[in-house]
Amino acid sequence: MKRESTTHGVKPEQLRRLFNIGWDTKKADRKENGSQHKAEMLCSSLSRTLPLDKSQIDMLSSKLGQLCHSIGLLAGETITDLLGNPSTDMSSVERIKRYSKELSAQAESKAQHEVATTIYYAAIAHALAFHGERITRFSYEQLEASFARLVKEKWIPKSLSSLFRTARKCCKEKAKS
Repeated sequence: MKRESTTHGVKPEQLRRLFNIGWDTKKADRKENGSQHKAEMLCSSLSRTLPLDKSQIDMLSSKLGQLCHSIGLLAGETITDLLGNPSTDMSSVERIKRYSKELSAQAESKAQHEVATTIYYAAIAHALAFHGERITRFSYEQLEASFARLVKEKWIPKSLSSLFRTARKCCKEKAKS
């Protein structure tokens, strides 16, 4: 019995190129979906309120502490609000930095780690841009490089990118002096 060709005369090399085109498209789709996923995770993280510090909760009895924590989550400003407000006090900025460090340590995926790290650097950027304070041991040169990398990320919202640009400019000025 004679078998009919299923390739309709397409040569093996042509088939290989066709399959590679499809494979490259799938890789680009996966990369785009990864960026979209990180953008959604970052937006979700930034829309949360900052949890109470352990020291604040320890001062209260356990039931009252849980109640205050719940009330704080209902009534508090979001992390986005705190990072975007130039008059946010430094203790809140430090709390955001510590909170994001904890999130980073608990991250179960690379994307979660990148989101937590972005929030960490956003707190540092806020302190530099709005208070002129460096709240990290990283040098101004190291911070400038990190902010430059973060500004290029397409999944980071414009408000944070703008904060990173401002902080990067501060780092350049501080590094010169």
